[in-house]
Amino acid sequence: MLAGHDTVKEVVAILIIKEVEYAIRILDELNKESPLSATELSERRGMPSPFIYRVLKKLETADILNIKRGVKGGYHIRADLGELTLYDVIKAFDNTFIVIECVKEEYDCTRNSESSCRMHRAFCDIQKTLQTEFQRKSLKELLDGE
Repeated sequence: MLAGHDTVKEVVAILIIKEVEYAIRILDELNKESPLSATELSERRGMPSPFIYRVLKKLETADILNIKRGVKGGYHIRADLGELTLYDVIKAFDNTFIVIECVKEEYDCTRNSESSCRMHRAFCDIQKTLQTEFQRKSLKELLDGE
């Protein structure tokens, strides 16, 4: 155990941010029934309304959701869930899938100026492994429990 921490969980960084968690919950609900309004989604899944609008907008921008306006309107899934992966959903949220900052393409690391940093290479391998795992199953398989 690390000093000052009761569990390993306390020292592990969050890999999937809250927005992505909410996006998955939204897609799960819309997979069962659609179209649904933001209010219906918020109430059914216990998500705060202001936050859900941000998540819905990002999913719409990423062409994962569509919105139909009007009395019988609401959000529905645009993307093919058989083709869409958890990684695709994560990427809709401004490249939030980074295990450590130095693996970002635009990050200028003084310790890795000649690509000789062993830690950088190790983290790149971890990043690639996690990305592969998040791409392994379609959202349909995950949401339908296949």
